[in-house]
Amino acid sequence: MVSNYADSTRHMTQNPLIRKTFRSSFETVKVLGSPEFATNSSLAGAVRNRYQQSFVRKTLRNRFEIIKQLGSGGSGDTYLAVDLDLPGRPHCVVKHFHPKDPNPSVGAIAKKLFAREAEVLYQLGNDHDQIPRLFAHFDEEGDFYLVQEYVDGHPLTQEIIPGQRMSENAVLNLLKDILEVLAFVHKHNIVHRDIKPQNLMRRHSDNKIVLIDFGSIKKIGALGASLTVVVGTPGYMPSEQAKGKPKLCSDIYAVGMIGIQALTGLIPDQLQEDPNTGEVIWRHHAQVSETFADILDRMVCDRHNQRYQSAAEALEALNSDFVGLQFSQFCVLKQNTVDSYFLAYRNFILFLGIGLGASTSLIVIILIYTFLNTSTSLPHQPIQLKNIIQKFIHESRLTHVNTSSTQTEFNKSNYTIANTTQQIQFHYITNSN
Repeated sequence: MVSNYADSTRHMTQNPLIRKTFRSSFETVKVLGSPEFATNSSLAGAVRNRYQQSFVRKTLRNRFEIIKQLGSGGSGDTYLAVDLDLPGRPHCVVKHFHPKDPNPSVGAIAKKLFAREAEVLYQLGNDHDQIPRLFAHFDEEGDFYLVQEYVDGHPLTQEIIPGQRMSENAVLNLLKDILEVLAFVHKHNIVHRDIKPQNLMRRHSDNKIVLIDFGSIKKIGALGASLTVVVGTPGYMPSEQAKGKPKLCSDIYAVGMIGIQALTGLIPDQLQEDPNTGEVIWRHHAQVSETFADILDRMVCDRHNQRYQSAAEALEALNSDFVGLQFSQFCVLKQNTVDSYFLAYRNFILFLGIGLGASTSLIVIILIYTFLNTSTSLPHQPIQLKNIIQKFIHESRLTHVNTSSTQTEFNKSNYTIANTTQQIQFHYITNSN
């Protein structure tokens, strides 16, 4: 198809009139690829760098002093600043919106998105400690500024590293932390639309997840007389959001993709999709239980009506399913422990029996050996055997004599006792008369 298109283009450009039309249509492309464009681009970059450097140490509204630049995007720049009005001069973040497109309609859209982000931060930041608080928003010299709470932490890009897989338990806890704060956002029927590791901060003070960048402008492009605003990041943005129809479950898709990225070590662009269903193919890249994998598959389902419809629903699924999973794992572990104890007891009895049997056998062998030695030595010692027999007979006779003497003495004693008894009876009868 590509070669046919190239051939047809080549034939059309042979016609002078068509070639003129093509030259007019691709004049911008020719300029972008020319050395003049490279020179102009370098000059623009140098001017932008000088502008950013001059912006440092600038004080806005006589209150917010810019310290350094934190980041830059197509719609503006982000700076670290200090609040001169508050005690201790705490840090804050200043988002400077200055759209590059000179089209006044683009500026109007940028201002609308800026106002919406300020409204969301003001609404949510004061009621939840995992959403930055809004300090100020204002216009100055045609540019828009938004000042919000500074989060002392690191983005999840430092935890979810390409090429490195996280354990299932670590990913489970991470998704729970994200969904807990996202559930508060969804409770107010607000779609974040740009959940990704860069917009999730791990706060150092309490190790909690902080959700940042509400309502940020991702792309503003002119298409003829109309303007299309696309907010989101490819890979974390589902199909309905790409069509300009985001829903609460669009954020669930992004959270699920973060979980898959952490388990597989692959960024979303490296994952394949089923050509028939559009579902993400990822399980063979990870070591994960069927229960957790099923939950993630439902979170990133291509059809939005088959996903969990809110963060609260997804969080409930994680908690309920894994409570049952952990209970079953506990039962299996307990059964394995009982089995191991029984096996150890059986082995102990077995070894004890073997030990007793070996000891008994050894004793029997020693007795047999002693008996055989004794039996062998008796014929060679007849004199000793005869002496033993005579001594035994002599002792038996002495025992018999002693027994006879004892019996005689016993009879004499009985006779004496009988005479004494008769004398006493006679004396008693005489006295009575």
